[in-house]
Amino acid sequence: MRRIIEMDIMMKTINIWIACSLLLISINMSGQITSSGIERTAPKNANKENVYIHYNTSLLFAGEHLHYKIYSLKSKTNTLSTFSKIGYVELVGENSSVVFRHKIRLKNGIGQGEFFIPVTVPSGNYKLIGYTQWMKNYGVDSFFQSDIGIINPFQNNQESILEHSPKSEKISFDNTEKEANRNNLISATLNKRIFKKRDKGVLTIGTSPKNEFDGDYSISIRRIDSIRRPLMPSAIDYTAPSTENTSFDEKHGYLPELRGELISGKIVPKDPNSSLEEEEIALSIPGKHFILKLTRTNTDGEFYFNLNQEYNSDDAFVQVLGENRGKYEIQIPDKPFINYENLKFDKMTITPEMAHLILKRSVYNQVENAFIEVKPDSIEQIDTVSPIYRQYSITYDLDDYTRFSTIRETASEILEHVWVRKDKNGEELFQIRGEENVAESNLLPLVLIDGILIQQHSDVIDFDARKIRRIHISREECVINAIVYKGIIALETIQGDFPQKFEREYVSNLKLFSPLPKKKYFNQEYNHATKSTSDQIPDFRQQLLWQPKLILDDDKTNIEFYTSDVAGKYEIYLEGFTNTGNPISVKEVFEVK
Repeated sequence: MRRIIEMDIMMKTINIWIACSLLLISINMSGQITSSGIERTAPKNANKENVYIHYNTSLLFAGEHLHYKIYSLKSKTNTLSTFSKIGYVELVGENSSVVFRHKIRLKNGIGQGEFFIPVTVPSGNYKLIGYTQWMKNYGVDSFFQSDIGIINPFQNNQESILEHSPKSEKISFDNTEKEANRNNLISATLNKRIFKKRDKGVLTIGTSPKNEFDGDYSISIRRIDSIRRPLMPSAIDYTAPSTENTSFDEKHGYLPELRGELISGKIVPKDPNSSLEEEEIALSIPGKHFILKLTRTNTDGEFYFNLNQEYNSDDAFVQVLGENRGKYEIQIPDKPFINYENLKFDKMTITPEMAHLILKRSVYNQVENAFIEVKPDSIEQIDTVSPIYRQYSITYDLDDYTRFSTIRETASEILEHVWVRKDKNGEELFQIRGEENVAESNLLPLVLIDGILIQQHSDVIDFDARKIRRIHISREECVINAIVYKGIIALETIQGDFPQKFEREYVSNLKLFSPLPKKKYFNQEYNHATKSTSDQIPDFRQQLLWQPKLILDDDKTNIEFYTSDVAGKYEIYLEGFTNTGNPISVKEVFEVK
């Protein structure tokens, strides 16, 4: 197997050599972008936030992962903020192009994410940006900003990072290894300073006194780059931009995301004389753990939904409820563009003498990515707390019964306390008999299919029951945002594909900008139990450990990791903040031979 791997590496090496050789063809100095921030003055505002991002490296190759953790902090105290529930992280190029824009759920002020650098991203200098929606009121200068360099040897044009060097120069090393522990009351001790390949390492974090260091932390263990890279701000060194003399954006007036994601829109009447106020609006996000939100419009026809639940769909459906549903159009405005033209970029450069280092690291990355399936990360399970519209008293699995061709027949023959009636206009409707000793009413039940709210029950009554897996029933009143339904009828299709086929003039489809799922990252281990398989798999990891959620819960906390087959010096970065707002930075260096 090793022979096959070596042949595969040789084949891929040829391609990378061609790309690396092109680095020597044209050598140019890239120009410096200058900017002057927008200067505005305004009175102070409450609930100001800052963002700090701890990330694993400021130099990335195509084929590597950027890992990061976002800390949302109160401006005055530096303690974790619970004001905003959503954070945003972006990677922006010198031409103001956005490589990625992530939405991150914040729980008690913290969140995490990652981005795989594809071969389509060119070599260049980039900015890592972090903010909350509330911070947008104070402009780009209030955002977290830090520099990141990207090297992509698979593309020919390297002019943005090449440095003219007529003479052979010694490669510059980052000065990270010269930095020591920055906290007198916190200690970091390794079980050894020099490790063998595939060796076990133990980092012991000691705190004294312990209770002063209760807080939230993240840790990265990564090989020190031989190519000079942009500096990474530590929690101690990072100084949030002052907003004392920055005006509040009255034009946009960005609302804070206090209870979760904020989705907004407005209704536009087809008849200009129609009222805009107090129209009921429904938002459905389909899926196994579907979400249903109901709200009402204000005097301007605007509506807002707060999404505080996790979901795994990119589609949502918005509709006006009631008899007036056909009188309006629904508009979901695009988010205002963020102007990044005035960003200033530090310059990472490479020289022809670095071609061999670039080639070697690129080969390592290709091998690691070829074996990604045996080193998988996993997505953490979403919160499955059932809201009232997913709480049922009885479930009918239709495979347990004689199947009928329509839901009408199924309701008549199988479902208890459910029937179809006609209203005064001859429209067919479902009806549910309420619980015992509960007064009857003319309220209609909430009807759902794959999580989509169905207003016209005729859309479901004669639906093909052979496509339905289960029918869930609740006979209890269901109250959602002061809108009352007499029970619930929730149908679940076998394929879960009803939303893709459902179209009505009064229903608008919305593509969601969904938060990233939370991941648990793979940690390599070498022991007797894994020896039979691990011996056959190459290990060229540059990143030995990334742990975004680290709790120092004892006087001494042990963190285990395993070295790879890549020799060199490695750095340990531990960053975070105590519950009292003190920044913590621990940096250590060790070597693998």
